[in-house]
Amino acid sequence: MNDYLKAVPVEPEEPPTPAESACAEAQAWLAAEALAAPPLLTPPAAAPACETRPSAIIDGTMPSLLATPAEAPSEAEATDDDDVDPPFASAPIDATIEVFGASDDQAWPRLDADLLLCADALSPPADVDCPVEALPATLSELDDRLGGAGRIRVAIAVAGDPLVAGPGRSLLAALGPDRVRVHAAIGPLQAALARIGFSLTDLEVLDLQRLGPPGVLARLRRGRLYAVCPDGEGTAAIGRLLEQAGFHQARVWRVSADPAVPIEALLAFELSDRPTPACDDGYVVAYTVGADGSSRDWPGIPSTEFDAVLPEAARLLALAWLQPGADECGWSIEGDEPALALDWSRERPEARIHCVGTADDCLARFALRHHAGEGLLAEVDGSFRGLATLPDPNVVFLRAGPEFTQQVRTAWDRLRPAGRMVVAAEHEQSRLELMQFAHRHRPVHWQDLTVSLGDGAGRFELTAASSVRLMGWRKPARG
Repeated sequence: MNDYLKAVPVEPEEPPTPAESACAEAQAWLAAEALAAPPLLTPPAAAPACETRPSAIIDGTMPSLLATPAEAPSEAEATDDDDVDPPFASAPIDATIEVFGASDDQAWPRLDADLLLCADALSPPADVDCPVEALPATLSELDDRLGGAGRIRVAIAVAGDPLVAGPGRSLLAALGPDRVRVHAAIGPLQAALARIGFSLTDLEVLDLQRLGPPGVLARLRRGRLYAVCPDGEGTAAIGRLLEQAGFHQARVWRVSADPAVPIEALLAFELSDRPTPACDDGYVVAYTVGADGSSRDWPGIPSTEFDAVLPEAARLLALAWLQPGADECGWSIEGDEPALALDWSRERPEARIHCVGTADDCLARFALRHHAGEGLLAEVDGSFRGLATLPDPNVVFLRAGPEFTQQVRTAWDRLRPAGRMVVAAEHEQSRLELMQFAHRHRPVHWQDLTVSLGDGAGRFELTAASSVRLMGWRKPARG
């Protein structure tokens, strides 16, 4: 029996991708167990938008917020649970709900409701002509209150933007747009941008507190308009980040939502040197011009910055065949210097990339130097047996080396439907093993590259040419 058959793939528990987290966020309300400690009503985590259809309404009965998707137990469960009391079931919610944002210093909208649930931070106006109650602090309490309200009109007032704070988005996902309407409000960032004539659709928002400096650096590109939300270091730290990325001449505006705070128009290096204002609660809008090349718009870290990696031409071609997405899980089997994984992570900072055969300290040093994303994961065990503990990949890049035959077969077996795999072979033996695998599984891409590097600092001549064979496969989609 071949050695590669000894590695039994294991289905590990992999963390959800950012896109999967966004889509599953609202559905978690429907799957919460009644006996579990109810979570607090906290603002949902920022994530990329996704198209999520609300839960289906079956037989005209609205679901409870805490109802489980599968109501009927299996035969085995019914047999085992005959002597166990059934769990508490909340009443279905028949009310129509409107969620809106409010503040005490602005006029409230006209309410057409039979009941107002108001957040503790708000003081409802005196002319409200319906009963006013405090917004329940937990999801289970909110579920009970809405379930017992009957077929009435309920208004929920939250402080700030209801798309960020409060239960609006989750109510909409659980009950559907026929029963829930969420009225968007203007947040402090929108108010600050409006002072200089921008909207959220005009720029890309980077949250320094959530992404951290490496995450912001990985996303900065030349000729883009950004709104950067500062962390505890203040707005001057954003100027230093822009300088670190090579955007010393970037045009920046320091602007606050408070109309009484003056707007400052600066260059990035001036923002770094300018004294921090007493109330530094504003945002930095930056137009990235005047780059010195430190922040590269194109993938392909020069091979001269490593000891022995594939040339840029081979890495760029491999990435063009792989087409990795930000929400996909990938394997990069390159050894000590994961150059392609770094190129990959720079273009898809949120992608989870398992760098097989790379040490933690080595990967951290490379990621910091080349401004890679936060999704890089070091996997010290570079053997094919170490692949058994990794989650199944959507994308695989494999540079032929020791145990190449076992690695490529294991990677192909573990590749998910519609997944892509690219293999690079540089030596005669590895090219022979690659051809043997290609006879069993015909590739969709196949190209030989001959690369000769030039040394601009030394003598004006080219090095000896080296040949790289690249092959690419694509697994059929399920069904």
